Amino acid sequence: MIHPGPGSLRLAGIRAYPLKGAGGFDLREARFDAFGIPGDRRWMLVRPNGVFISQRTHPRLALIRVAPLDGAGGPGAGEGGDDGPRFEIRAPGMDPFYLRPSLDSGGVMEVTLFEDRVRAVVVEGGTEWFSNCLREDCRLVYSHPDLVRPVDPAFAPGHRTSFTDGYPLLLTTQESLEDLNRRLSRPASMLRFRPNLILKGGRPWEEDTWRVLEIGEARVELVKPCARCAVTTVDPGTGTRGKEPLKTLGGFRGWNGKAYFGQNAVFCGAGSFRVGDSVHILEKGDARPPLA
Repeated sequence: MIHPGPGSLRLAGIRAYPLKGAGGFDLREARFDAFGIPGDRRWMLVRPNGVFISQRTHPRLALIRVAPLDGAGGPGAGEGGDDGPRFEIRAPGMDPFYLRPSLDSGGVMEVTLFEDRVRAVVVEGGTEWFSNCLREDCRLVYSHPDLVRPVDPAFAPGHRTSFTDGYPLLLTTQESLEDLNRRLSRPASMLRFRPNLILKGGRPWEEDTWRVLEIGEARVELVKPCARCAVTTVDPGTGTRGKEPLKTLGGFRGWNGKAYFGQNAVFCGAGSFRVGDSVHILEKGDARPPLA
């Protein structure tokens, strides 16, 4: 059964973040590959011991800008070799650096993301550039197309992800951001929340009750509300950290000691979708998180 929204619910934005923790970019259209949006979170920086680096500990990552080359992330973008998406990396005071999927590497190393330990391809040439950029020793690694990193089976059994925090997709709505911003002395940009899919046309926080959506030709399942961390307090324009919007968000979206904004999601199939597509709510349920 399709549940109509109060207005015309549409896909307002698509974003990808090839390098975990760095800036992302907007897409007009996309098609899911094995991991989600092509190129999204396929590269990552790690310490020499393999532990991942993010804006939680390195807010300067926010100053690294990523731009697609050769139509990266479009409906036909592939994964691996010379057919995969390519990206240009820029940072203040640095010459450009270019990313492309490649298995020609400096070897393989075991990397750690939270509780997960997986093998990743070390990208030759990335060590010096990113070590200079972050001003400390690090390694650039790439997620092999055969990477097996399951999401939490308690929420989405049978699905996998790349170098995301835990799920292939993060969905937010413009109305929820606007409601948050009405409570802030200085409005927050959606960039602080790093979503993949941004919807518009519903009610604030209505996404708490959504379960299954049809977006263009794609089917998306919302499986778990997203608990936010200190990354949201990093200004994406300056790379500096403050207290907001996390402090205010926790005041009215707090549950079990965490603040929530957006929904983690998985997908079925590889259907294409584009900005402006209608969004149909196929299934709804009780609000998650269960806030009053």
